[in-house]
Amino acid sequence: MSEDKETKEAFENNTETENKETKESKSFTDKFNETVDKAAEKAKPYVEKAKPMVEDVKKQVKKTAKPVVKAAKSKAKAVKKAVDDKLYEHEVIVQYQGRSFYAKDMNESAIEDFVANGGKRDQIKQVQLYVKPEENACYYVINNKTTGKVEL
Repeated sequence: MSEDKETKEAFENNTETENKETKESKSFTDKFNETVDKAAEKAKPYVEKAKPMVEDVKKQVKKTAKPVVKAAKSKAKAVKKAVDDKLYEHEVIVQYQGRSFYAKDMNESAIEDFVANGGKRDQIKQVQLYVKPEENACYYVINNKTTGKVEL
């Protein structure tokens, strides 16, 4: 019987130790959570104060970026025009009944007509010209799709 009593006492001691450890663990977790909550509460006014500043910075960045983007687009158009101009290093002249018709002029007239009818210059990948001097006309096909006619 004395062994049973000793076993019972050891079990009770062990249970008390486990309860203390659990309480200590809980109290550490509770203390940690309290510390985090206090820090969050202390930081709250600073976070709220920073929100309008962040919005101001966002607006400033957008405001500053607009002219840069606009300038970049403008430069890109200038470069595209310079490249397009280089494509016309050759010259074709059609002569008919004492008149001369330049391919470059016909091409530009076709493109202007295309744009005037709702097309966009930057979408042009290919231009085909069909010259009919007897009709005083130049027919065009742009991107194998859009057709039109301009006078010579």
